[in-house]
Amino acid sequence: MRGAWILLFAALPALADISGTVINRTTGKPQPGVFVHLTQMGQGGMAPGGSARTGEDGRFTIKTPNTGAMLLQAVYRGVSYSRAVEANAANVQIDVFDAAPRVPDVRVTQHMILVEGDGKEWVVNETILFENSTSVTWNDPEQGTLQFTAPASAGENVRVRATSPGSVPVEREPRRVRAGLFALDFPVKPGGETRFDISYKFPAQENTVLQGRILHPPGPVRLVVPEGIRAEGAALKDLGQEPTTRAAIFDIVGKEYEIRLSGTGALPQTPVASESEEDGPRIERILPPGYERWWKIALALLAAFLALSFWAQWIKSGAAGNRSAR
Repeated sequence: MRGAWILLFAALPALADISGTVINRTTGKPQPGVFVHLTQMGQGGMAPGGSARTGEDGRFTIKTPNTGAMLLQAVYRGVSYSRAVEANAANVQIDVFDAAPRVPDVRVTQHMILVEGDGKEWVVNETILFENSTSVTWNDPEQGTLQFTAPASAGENVRVRATSPGSVPVEREPRRVRAGLFALDFPVKPGGETRFDISYKFPAQENTVLQGRILHPPGPVRLVVPEGIRAEGAALKDLGQEPTTRAAIFDIVGKEYEIRLSGTGALPQTPVASESEEDGPRIERILPPGYERWWKIALALLAAFLALSFWAQWIKSGAAGNRSAR
């Protein structure tokens, strides 16, 4: 009988303690009452690994039979903060922040609009980079931290991917406020750039006019059109041609724009080599990509998704003669 008990205990998985502290970086103090969840990461996907609530000293301990890579998530004031850990990790620190629906010091460091067309449809990819240099997370579930416009003719072909600082991109469904206006509830956290990739497409017409409004905090807005496409509008300020792709780059001046589009063209997957870097403003390929034409295929095929990634402007304007912060 004793031998049977020994065999039974030997068959049970050993529990590992994962412990740490949740620190509120807004106050600089340990944060009590925060729920911390553990998720097992493996080839079979994600599985719950346990949870705990921080005590008055901000500390938590989770016992789990899991091994290998895991993810800790602390949920504070409606916002999730993550930290990758291994089994038996001790003294793990998870930083959280107070959250507010208005954080005036959040700014946009770059907003790029890429327009491509094949004569049958227009495909628009936008990348917007937010920087939060404060110690408060901007979180506005009611109004959304991101608001943007898209043509009503885009229908349901509006996609958004969001990336927190130091995290991986996640797909988010934008909320249609009304025809042509969308909002997205996604927190803009301190500690780096929060990136939004927007993609939509709409049918080409003989006289296409792309109308839009800039609804985010102040920041540079650039339009990029490949060689073969002509863009005209009172809100456009010509910055010149990017030498490696031969794409035309414009400043969008003001909060509203109407851009007349004609022609066909797409950015080359492999830029053409340029003899000089001083020939005009530069474009840099920024990963992870947004969505691009043929997005249904791209979502299923990772290789195609990476190969057709969105381009954003390099922080250099030959026309202005100085650099813009990305």
